[in-house]
Amino acid sequence: MTSRLRLRHDPRPRPVERVPYSWLVKGAFFALGMPRDSLCSIDVTWRCNLRCRHCYFLEQGYERELSVDEWLAKLEELKRRAWPRPFVAYQGSWVGGEPLLRKEVIERCRRFFPYNIVVTNGTIPLPDWRDVHFFVSVDGTREAHEAIRGAGTYDRIKRHADRADLDVMITCCINRRNAACVEELMREWDATSVRHVAFEFHTPIRGLPADAELALSPAERDDILEVLLELKERYGHFILPPARSYRMMRSEVCRQTTDRCLYRTAGLVLGPDGERKRPCMLGPKADCDRCGCIIPFVTRAQVDRKEILRDWWHDLRRG
Repeated sequence: MTSRLRLRHDPRPRPVERVPYSWLVKGAFFALGMPRDSLCSIDVTWRCNLRCRHCYFLEQGYERELSVDEWLAKLEELKRRAWPRPFVAYQGSWVGGEPLLRKEVIERCRRFFPYNIVVTNGTIPLPDWRDVHFFVSVDGTREAHEAIRGAGTYDRIKRHADRADLDVMITCCINRRNAACVEELMREWDATSVRHVAFEFHTPIRGLPADAELALSPAERDDILEVLLELKERYGHFILPPARSYRMMRSEVCRQTTDRCLYRTAGLVLGPDGERKRPCMLGPKADCDRCGCIIPFVTRAQVDRKEILRDWWHDLRRG
């Protein structure tokens, strides 16, 4: 059988991914499950240089952030508590606010995690950190993206993200304003050097005025998920996460994941003041019943042996 993955036009050869420690961790999750506090998310700062219409963080009301030395002391203490594990968590995600406004925090503190992700809006040039995975937020093609994130941002982000020397993934939060341009977005970013593209949906946030114009109905989400699964067949592993994560988001089964969200125990989420944030990085105002964040589904997909084996078998049959 001819693999559709091999038919994908790939104008720029992408670097072979490092082997990965992350694959060892995924193997451990498959065999043993996901330990408590194995994933850590840190709000590096409450400040941001954008004011995006769908931003959950603006509703959280932070005004204080730890200094670099305070973060170092905090992480040292968490590392001691994590013994015999030699690090705070398997994965550290640096978010905010815009985390690259405080690069020094990440530079000095990422040693506490073997696997580091920086989630950025991409308007600030990416540092030359070869050991970091950059998740750059791009919410549609130019017109849709700039309606959400502001005029003049799209081309700047594209310049910064299109770097073959770094591990860059584009992440798109799908909502009513950009749902129609998902396929065009894929075609456009397939012509760059970014390694992957990932999708999630807007999660309604209590008090966020833009929710009425952004939130999708369950039926609309299901229609888009079918498109994403078809694109996944066409683009293969250029689209992350695995197909099972998107299948778990379908309306008839998604509550099986969100009602017992694994991230509530596996995730250690710290606000900019260093205090633990619950239930997750979206904060207490998030509507968990209509969660569109990909993280609960990814974490569940990493331990669901039946679905993992199903995806492996599907990949083998494709060639």
